[in-house]
Amino acid sequence: MVDAEETKRKKARELRYRKPIVRDVNLDFIREELYEISCECDVVRCYFDSDESLVNALDGNEDEAYEFKMMFGDLCAECEQMQEDMSIEYIPEFFDSFFVAIGAGGIGGGLLGWDSYEQDYFGLQCADSYAEQESAKRLKQLKKDQIIQSAQACFKVYHTYIGLRHRYDCLKASMDILTDQNTGYLQVVKQIDEVYKKANEDGFRYWKQSTKDLEWLVNCMPQEAWLQ
Repeated sequence: MVDAEETKRKKARELRYRKPIVRDVNLDFIREELYEISCECDVVRCYFDSDESLVNALDGNEDEAYEFKMMFGDLCAECEQMQEDMSIEYIPEFFDSFFVAIGAGGIGGGLLGWDSYEQDYFGLQCADSYAEQESAKRLKQLKKDQIIQSAQACFKVYHTYIGLRHRYDCLKASMDILTDQNTGYLQVVKQIDEVYKKANEDGFRYWKQSTKDLEWLVNCMPQEAWLQ
């Protein structure tokens, strides 16, 4: 007896390669990434307004902290602008197929194929080359001028997105370094405070281990720590 459900499932798997996408270079992914970057930048801006740790990490330089905040603000605005542009500017309907056809799966996280039965995307492996050929067939139905015009539009979207993504990665890396550095300072201060209290309880006697620990911590501190 033929299992109808299994037949549907098998047929859906076989059709995955017909309309594939590059995992990290497709319209839905780009829109989601722009939204996520905008939200993250907004969170950082609020963090600057409510927490002084960034200023402390920048040695109290409020101008640098403000500049840092504005860079996140500008990036947030540009991501929102790109989202708006993508809703009104010309984007080829075969945007996703274009990047599959030119082999972008190799640098964009591989190819995914839509499974109509599971209602989800799944990775393509041995069928990658076949999926690229199917996408290329769609492009070949266009006139040469249409292909050139569409390619320009596709690369414009991709180039703009990659530029914003790169700026965000750089800013986030700087932010992580500053916050980690500040956290490290706070941990050292807390450790010194605890050792100091213990040494105080022991009367700061030089033969006590608590006093030796305090002396070691003080000697390890950079000279800048003593500047007012």
